[in-house]
Amino acid sequence: MEEEGVDQRYAGALETSWEDFFQRELEELAELSGGTLEGDKLNVGILNRTAVVDPSSRTITWSDGSDIDDDVKVLLLHYMLRSAGRVEGRLASYREFPGGELYYSVFHGRAIVPLIRTFGERAEALAIAGEKLGASRASRGDASIDLRFFPYVPINVTVWEGDDEVPASANILFDSIVGSVMPAEDLAHLSAELVEMLMEADREA
Repeated sequence: MEEEGVDQRYAGALETSWEDFFQRELEELAELSGGTLEGDKLNVGILNRTAVVDPSSRTITWSDGSDIDDDVKVLLLHYMLRSAGRVEGRLASYREFPGGELYYSVFHGRAIVPLIRTFGERAEALAIAGEKLGASRASRGDASIDLRFFPYVPINVTVWEGDDEVPASANILFDSIVGSVMPAEDLAHLSAELVEMLMEADREA
């Protein structure tokens, strides 16, 4: 039975993910995802906010009760089911991961291009927007931020401003373990979500 109000583009993925979720112990999922248990609910960080996963009702909401987009719910469930509960501390590029070459054009078009379009001539704005999402500044490029989309998904976002001779550029790097936690397709989608959140934070500045 399909959940009421679910975006039908993600209904199948949500259903499958929930079925896989119920095959696992809640305590194990909490430990490996970096979440915390509160009764029979699981709290997991997404950037500077907290998602509340309620298996009894098959719902995922923000801690204030507001809705989370269905595509982000899918990403969260996939992450929880595959997280190793650790990071490796080495940054890697999207192309280094399995499937990264195949999906690179998607990753570049949906994440890198809007990142350059928005922050390529306003690098400091990236740092300011990132701080609103809980990021810390890093020493790379003209502006760089380190953040964790999920507790065990560290990401670095960097922008280099262009000039008359060299166009602006940007890159998104991930802890090297992320390639075994998230398929390339999911990671492209997550990167696009992250850039959209940065753009939204920038618009609210």
